[in-house]
Amino acid sequence: MKWRMFICAICFLIGGCSLNIPLEDQFSDPDAITDVLSARSLLASAYKAMPQQIFQLSVLSDDFCPSQHLNKDMSLQGLYNWREVEMTELAGTLWAGYYAVIAEVNALLARIDAVVTLDETEKLEKMRIVCEAKALKSWCYFDLLRLFAPHVGSKPNAQGIPYVTIYEVAVSPFKTVSEVYDLVIKDLKEAELLLQEDETLLVYPRKFVLNDGFATCREIHFNLYAAQALLARVYWMKGDLENALIYAKKVIDSGKFPLEDKLNIRSFMAGTITEKEAVWGVYTTQILDNVKKNFYTYDMTYTWLPADDNTALYSVAQEDGNDMRGNDWFRILIGEEESDRIVRCMKIVNETKISNPGAYTSKSIEGINMIRIPEMYLIAAEALLESDPDEAQKYFDTFIVSRGLFKYKDRPGSPQVTLEDIVKERRKEFVQEGQYFYTLKRGNMDIYVDALKTTLQGTDELYTFIIPDEEFEYRYTEADEQ
Repeated sequence: MKWRMFICAICFLIGGCSLNIPLEDQFSDPDAITDVLSARSLLASAYKAMPQQIFQLSVLSDDFCPSQHLNKDMSLQGLYNWREVEMTELAGTLWAGYYAVIAEVNALLARIDAVVTLDETEKLEKMRIVCEAKALKSWCYFDLLRLFAPHVGSKPNAQGIPYVTIYEVAVSPFKTVSEVYDLVIKDLKEAELLLQEDETLLVYPRKFVLNDGFATCREIHFNLYAAQALLARVYWMKGDLENALIYAKKVIDSGKFPLEDKLNIRSFMAGTITEKEAVWGVYTTQILDNVKKNFYTYDMTYTWLPADDNTALYSVAQEDGNDMRGNDWFRILIGEEESDRIVRCMKIVNETKISNPGAYTSKSIEGINMIRIPEMYLIAAEALLESDPDEAQKYFDTFIVSRGLFKYKDRPGSPQVTLEDIVKERRKEFVQEGQYFYTLKRGNMDIYVDALKTTLQGTDELYTFIIPDEEFEYRYTEADEQ
């Protein structure tokens, strides 16, 4: 629709696509993209434009609380209080951002047949570009669905989102929640079949080469295992644990994503895409300033602190082990005043680069981890809880040992893992990543908001963002025609 076209153009202006093509021609000129290099550039622009709402969703999940005198970042303060104004603003940003990416991808796919390849290498790269583009679009649709529609488990036939499959100035009809799930799964399975080359291209240990086309550094591209991991996530969110297990095991059994050693937990994903656990990450250097402001440089008017009930989760009895995430991610930093000695969550904070940016070097790629292997272990454990509790416990124990905890089978009384244990680990492991919000939504779980001193009842209405009014400007109803 026209609104999405406008947003997409703005996205290009902000994102700075590397295409040497006049802005208006990138979408209107069918000859604008005719070679692999220009196709690759447009896909890179789509990756760059991906909305990054991890901190906002972490605030909504009560991972953090504002410092006592926070007054400059009122938008986040409003989100923390679940205020309608700020919720609406965030919804508008995310809706426009995701559909801007989808528009870029659709523009690319509409022109891909005209791309001329000069040799076999370019032919393979063209195929990878198509596969990644389709998979990236599926990711966007799934995030839109779980943000802007009721949970499929409670209202499968409710209004979902528009699913735009072609690039055109037209109004796409809304699909039901269930229909969008089916379309996302269909597209991801197609991507899985087409991305089989990643079985050899994506290697462990990793080879970090940023300027070698699409054949290397596959962890920053939407690769085969990202498609499988997203399928596991989609099926898990849908409540289809049997299929969620199938795809989680595919990623785990590939052997390409080992769990990090407990001794490296401190900084293994501090501003970088983790070398072992990242199934897919997005390369970016643009989040450093906000991370520094909100989590590192203590300014009472900006700083966000870990919620007390969250940090308490990492304290365990001695006979249960030592959860390394507690001391390594939540650390006391010393500010200019003695009163600045406060605990801060440093999990994604690149402390080395912040303190001495000129001297910072790393073989790791800077960016955001979009999906990590621990999620696959927790999905597998949950999927097997009833049918094979012993196997469920093996997946769960394998994961928690990597964080410094003892296996359940080795603890006094040999307790059996429960769903409550798995949900608790989800909150602990994905702090500061925004993923716990979707766990809350999946179960319509009640949430205690410290600022309000009250518990909000978990409902579809609570966890469903309002679709922006602009989306309905070009839509006609039966009432309009009368």
